[in-house]
Amino acid sequence: MAGVQATHAQIFGATSNSPRSLALGRSDIADSRDEWSPNAALPADTFSHIHALLSPLPLGLPQSWNAGFSGDIPFESHWLAGASFSRYQYTDAFSWQSFGIQASKTFDVGTKNDTTQQPMRHAVAGIRLRYSQETFGDASSVASYLPLDDIGVDLGASFDLFPQLTFAAAVTHLVSLYNNQDISSEDRVAWLGLSYRPTTDLTLDATLETSPENNPAFHAGAEYAIDQHLFVRAGADTQTGEISGGIGVHSNNFTADFAAIRHPDLGTSISFGIGFEL
Repeated sequence: MAGVQATHAQIFGATSNSPRSLALGRSDIADSRDEWSPNAALPADTFSHIHALLSPLPLGLPQSWNAGFSGDIPFESHWLAGASFSRYQYTDAFSWQSFGIQASKTFDVGTKNDTTQQPMRHAVAGIRLRYSQETFGDASSVASYLPLDDIGVDLGASFDLFPQLTFAAAVTHLVSLYNNQDISSEDRVAWLGLSYRPTTDLTLDATLETSPENNPAFHAGAEYAIDQHLFVRAGADTQTGEISGGIGVHSNNFTADFAAIRHPDLGTSISFGIGFEL
């Protein structure tokens, strides 16, 4: 079962991934848009959002899928509360599910723009409390040992170095508050990332991922706005050797995202999701 677990960790990460993130090679640590992101810090001065995803992947593993939902709502000044749920299933051999609740706060940094009276830069800090559960094989035959339950804490932060450049850092499973059988179901993973917007139409993302169990991995991605409604994306992940791409469609309060991921061993995977801005 170790191979199945590694596949899950490589494809979905500790907190699952949105289709947009997968299309960007999971490089969007400094440009996170939903509560599935490993970065628990999201801009807290935004509108409320609801997201849902379905990923029937990888295609090389039949009856394998991932599904989930996430949502957020602002409260008070510059505060945001969010929640997420996702579940991964590989036939009857392995399943993983996670539920998280989080809060983040945006801080104004620097002087205000003379025209708009808005702060030139922002900093964001966030924390997530996450419960995860893993099950291997037929639970009835290993009831004394499985499932594995774990409660952990994720942290995240981002900071506008310049109006066009954002730096971010995140850690998932920083501490484990509880795990049964004294077995942790996941490792501590750290990310450092940058998001650069050279023009209003183009965003470039880069992230370094490190963990005790794996060699450092580099993620890179780009998103280009063809117009205000249509976005194209591409990305790469050195840890898995994956290359990816996708599109996003925005219309009024509705969004739809699609991603295709090519793994060197598992073949092509797909992911799609919808979102609604309240």
